Amino acid sequence: MIMNVIERPTWTRTVDFTPGLYLKVRRRTTRLELADVAARIGTIPHVPEQDRVEWLERIEADLVPVSTNTIDQLARVFRLDLQVLAQLAAIARGERDPALTPRICRICACSWRLPCVRGHEACGWVDGQDLCTACDHADAAA
Repeated sequence: MIMNVIERPTWTRTVDFTPGLYLKVRRRTTRLELADVAARIGTIPHVPEQDRVEWLERIEADLVPVSTNTIDQLARVFRLDLQVLAQLAAIARGERDPALTPRICRICACSWRLPCVRGHEACGWVDGQDLCTACDHADAAA
C-alpha cells in the first residue's frame, strides 16, 4: 500500500491569514492606503474611485472574492506572491488543509519566494516562527 506523507510545518503560526488579510498586509507593507491603490487600478466599465475604495475594503475583509483580473491589477501596484495567494484561497474554499498554510511573515506577509530586501540582502526566517529576519530586526530596534 502506498501512503502519502504530508509534511507539517516546523514553525509556529500566529496569524491565520486569509486572502483578504494577506492583500491588506502586503498593501500596508508598501505603505499604500486604499485610496492610493484605487487611484492606480483601472476598471472596465469605469467605476468611480470612492466605489473602488469600498470594493477593495470588502476584498480585504474577505466579504467578496478577488478575481484574477483584480489580482493582476493589484500585483501591478504592490508586490504579491501569487502562489501564496492561491494557496490561501484554496484554504478558504476548503480545498486545502489549513495545516499546510504557506510560511508567511506575521508582520509584513513576505514569503520565501517574495522576501523582504533590505539593501542587497534578502530576509530569512527566525527559527520556529512565522517571522522574517527583517521584521525581527525591526522589532528589536523598536
